[in-house]
Amino acid sequence: MPEIETARLQLRPYMLEDLEELSVILGNPEVMKYSPRGPIPKEKVKQATQEILEFFIQHWNQHGFGVWAVVHKPTSKLLGHCGLNFLPSSPEVEVLYRLDQGYWNQGIATEATKASLRYGFEEVKLDKIVAITAPEHLASRRVMEKAGLKYEKDAHFYNLNVVYYALARKAWQPDNSPYILENA
Repeated sequence: MPEIETARLQLRPYMLEDLEELSVILGNPEVMKYSPRGPIPKEKVKQATQEILEFFIQHWNQHGFGVWAVVHKPTSKLLGHCGLNFLPSSPEVEVLYRLDQGYWNQGIATEATKASLRYGFEEVKLDKIVAITAPEHLASRRVMEKAGLKYEKDAHFYNLNVVYYALARKAWQPDNSPYILENA
């Protein structure tokens, strides 16, 4: 599975060894507030995190692309994840992100999202990438807009009403941000 480096981040494949660190992140109700799962009860955090890790690893194995662990290069700290995933019951691919609350509002989600879009368009050769979120999740909508996605419609995914953003490869404009792709 490939790895990507940006100015501040390493996007690398998840490993089962990430379970403890990721459990702390996903155990925060604020981090999971807008997740399709919603906040995870404390007694179920480890099991839910294990399921999420296994799903992400399986998606990579099955499709050749997926969600990366987002690691802060200067500290080697796991910050959360970002990457590409098939929307349920759909041929469409979404870019998704979820970060530790202490790293919100620093441009990290946007940096990781732009790298994921670049990978999706340049390496996977996707024609379109979408993103969805709860209509009231303004921070997530800002990330989508800063990454170049445009609002298209209201939709229903994961049994939730969401706003649906999209970006076609022909409309995508890569920026000059540092981006190093390595095959691990």
